Amino acid sequence: AGASADVEHPVQQGLIQALGVYIDTIVICSCTAFVVLLTPKTLLADNQGMDLLQIAMEYHVGKFGGIFIAIILFLFSFSTFLGILYYARCNVAFLWGDTFKAQTAYKIFALAMLFIGGIAAYEFVWMLGDLGIALMTLFNMLVIVPLIGQVSDALKDYKEKFIGKR
Repeated sequence: AGASADVEHPVQQGLIQALGVYIDTIVICSCTAFVVLLTPKTLLADNQGMDLLQIAMEYHVGKFGGIFIAIILFLFSFSTFLGILYYARCNVAFLWGDTFKAQTAYKIFALAMLFIGGIAAYEFVWMLGDLGIALMTLFNMLVIVPLIGQVSDALKDYKEKFIGKR
C-alpha cells in the first residue's frame, strides 16, 4: 500500500510505514498488555482472546470498556479485510493482468473467504490468518532482502537531498 503513495522521495513513505509499525506493535500492543496485566487474576481466570481483553477493559473503565473493545475489534477487522483485499487485488493484477475475468474470479474468491470466515470457528479463522501472515512474511523477505543495497542507497540519497537542507 505504501508503494502507491505519492511522495517526493520513496524513503519518506518508508519512514511513514515504519512509524505505523512502531505505533501498532509497540504502543498499541503494549497498552493492551498493560490493561490485561493490571487486571486482577481472579477476574481473568479461564478466559482468553477478546473475552480476556473485554473483561479487563470493563474492570478498568466500566461497562463501556467491553463495548469499546467490540467496536474497535469490528473496525480493526473491517479495515484489515479492506487492506488485505487491496493487496490481493494488486497481486492478482500483477500476476494475471488487470482483466475483468481475473478480477471477477478474485472477487468471488474473496467473498467466499469472507463467508467462510463469518461462519467458521474463530480458532480456525485465526489459524488461517496466521498462516496467511506467515506466507506473506516469507515471500516478502525473499524479495526484500536482496534489495537491501538499493534501500541503503535510497536512504543515503534522501539524507543528502532532504535532511542536509535543514
